[in-house]
Amino acid sequence: MAAVRLGNSFLDAPAMGQKVLVIVPHEDDEINVAGSVMYSYVQKGADVYCAFTTNGDYSFWARTRMHEAWRSLQTLGVQHVVFLGYGDTSNHYPGGHWFYSPEKAVTAPSGHHETYGCDNFPDYAFAKRGIHRPYCRKSMKTDLKDLIEDIQADIIFAVDNDVHADHRATSLLFEEALGELLCRPGNTYHPMVFKGFAYCTSFGAPKDFYADNIKSVSKPPVCEDNLIDISLYEWNRRVRFPVFPACRGFYLRRNVLYQALFQHASQSAALHAVRIANGDAVFWQRRTDNLAFQAIIMASSGKVERLRDFKLLDVDQIDDKKMVFADYLWQPDDSDPDKIISYRWQQPQKIICLRLAGNIESTGRIEKLALTFDDGTHMILGPLPGCGHIAQYILPEPHIVTSCSLQILKVNGSGWGLSEVGFFASLETRGVITPFIKIMIDDDFAYDYRLPARVKTCQLKIYRYQVTAPVVYTVVKGNGGEVGRNGLVRFSSNSRQLVIRASLKGNPEIYDEIHLYRESSMILAKRSIVQWLENKMLTFYLKKYRKYTHIRHKYLKQL
Repeated sequence: MAAVRLGNSFLDAPAMGQKVLVIVPHEDDEINVAGSVMYSYVQKGADVYCAFTTNGDYSFWARTRMHEAWRSLQTLGVQHVVFLGYGDTSNHYPGGHWFYSPEKAVTAPSGHHETYGCDNFPDYAFAKRGIHRPYCRKSMKTDLKDLIEDIQADIIFAVDNDVHADHRATSLLFEEALGELLCRPGNTYHPMVFKGFAYCTSFGAPKDFYADNIKSVSKPPVCEDNLIDISLYEWNRRVRFPVFPACRGFYLRRNVLYQALFQHASQSAALHAVRIANGDAVFWQRRTDNLAFQAIIMASSGKVERLRDFKLLDVDQIDDKKMVFADYLWQPDDSDPDKIISYRWQQPQKIICLRLAGNIESTGRIEKLALTFDDGTHMILGPLPGCGHIAQYILPEPHIVTSCSLQILKVNGSGWGLSEVGFFASLETRGVITPFIKIMIDDDFAYDYRLPARVKTCQLKIYRYQVTAPVVYTVVKGNGGEVGRNGLVRFSSNSRQLVIRASLKGNPEIYDEIHLYRESSMILAKRSIVQWLENKMLTFYLKKYRKYTHIRHKYLKQL
């Protein structure tokens, strides 16, 4: 059977006219966080923007990092590149991180105290307003707000709270900036927002590229420097995007992500391609259509603004490996007998579901709440799940209301509170990404999938994004095999290749296809040997290239 072009409704859907914005701290994080999705949206015809908050100038000159980023993004086809121009700072930098300075300029390790650019890459504030901004928290948030407003992206992919101080600062200030925009009176801008990690699911992931079939991102181990399975970061609720053929395959040197990483010579980033290139791209979605952002909120006590800041968690100290959470909850006073929070809107709102999240710490939790609408509806909710996980309550029928209230009735332990209260007019986010499915084998996204010839059956599973209906499987090419309604593929003794299509029952426009190969042990062994040789040769070459690059840096400073 000749090579088959495999269909997938997400990858096949055009995105002309859409805008995609990627926000990361350092030059090379664009690949760690969103390399494959940027490439996907370029191929789909979208306008893709990539913004770097820092110049990456901790060890190398800014112009070196900027030109490397430009060449890397050109490899992916990204044409719009923005540099905010802030200083690259290490954890526990003695001079102090700009995150800690509300308005007073601090001096970065590079010696700069205000935003700057180089050559054809001016810093964003200078390009927009003809000024350089001081290195402080207020400046960064202002630039992020301006950037989001200027581009008005349909989809935003942003870095999340990795262990690096610059990553945490970028993540937290992005959420503050977007939260202020969402709370503007009469706001109608509701982008689809996805947060992703540069480290635990990418740069620090296992070296798993060289395998019989492309591996999906594996679940990071539990450790103090990642947030997996707390707050919204439940692993089974991650959003997984399929990737184009150029981002997968058997050989690294042909992979467009490797080619893009190779441009970041100062970081020897290509050495990490074996960790970064996977069969899916993993994010956590943040809803921006919360009706509470446009409500007048009052509470019987406590700091109610923490329920309108778009942040589900917050920290005061961004340098420590372990995140210690601070000031992220609405907590009524202990002496407050009412413990009630109320919402009021200028116009009637349709509410279909409610989302609540409590505290991340295990010291206590809210056991029971009362929800009351102004139409007379009264509901008892709870208990809230632990670890700050989000609980969604679907109302039996939509309610058209102008006010409502939540009252805490029963608690257990200490340190309890609410990190999010969300009211929504739809069960799922409405945006430019339509629902899609992807066929899996085990927990890996399957594409061109190789199996030993002795295998007689193969179990398929389905990943769903915003769909719940069953799927229909069909064999569209090949013979000597069949697939049952439960996704079990059975091969006959002479069956070598099958192309299987899964489509949503009642909606065949949502579909996915995979190509199954049954190969002899000799062919599988030969490919493994070639992969092993490529791995050894590329690793040897890249380490020598790293040594050469760092010698040049030592004596010439600029690459």
